[in-house]
Amino acid sequence: MAKGATKAREVVVVTANARTNCHTVRPTTYDPSHRAMIDRIREGATIRAAAGSVGILERTWHRWRAAVQAETCEDANVVSLVTDAMQAYDEHTASLQRSVALAANEDWKAAAWALDHRRGDPRAIHDAKRARYEAEIAKNRAAGTHVENIRNVTELNDDDLRAEAKRLLDGEGAADGDGTRTTH
Repeated sequence: MAKGATKAREVVVVTANARTNCHTVRPTTYDPSHRAMIDRIREGATIRAAAGSVGILERTWHRWRAAVQAETCEDANVVSLVTDAMQAYDEHTASLQRSVALAANEDWKAAAWALDHRRGDPRAIHDAKRARYEAEIAKNRAAGTHVENIRNVTELNDDDLRAEAKRLLDGEGAADGDGTRTTH
């Protein structure tokens, strides 16, 4: 086997259902019944929901998909499943986009939605930016360089507000009142 190659593992994962107190056995190896996920995707299910409906754990799906993309998967059935599932997902996405385009002729909201989602989910983009911002704050706090700058603007007179705006526009950072500058 080549270095970095993945081979189907004979592992069985047992999960407990708290509501019914039952145990579910979920294999992490390929089974022909897994191909039913492709039909679920064509019907509109997300990949996560489709994989779960046929008993594939999310981490197993991600491991399979990564191995297929890296071309290190030696199981032809897994390669076929991942390839067909991704193709079904792309086809269903294109079908949804055609439906939205048709609806946009009648309703501006459909066109606005399509425009917002043309490059992915706008909420995901916002969440990624916020995560980077919060990670930077955490790093600065750990280093002892983060300074919280919370001031009520009603406490400042017009001259102070103009001076603060000029400092910010000049890229100097916000004045923290103690002579230091903070750039967030």
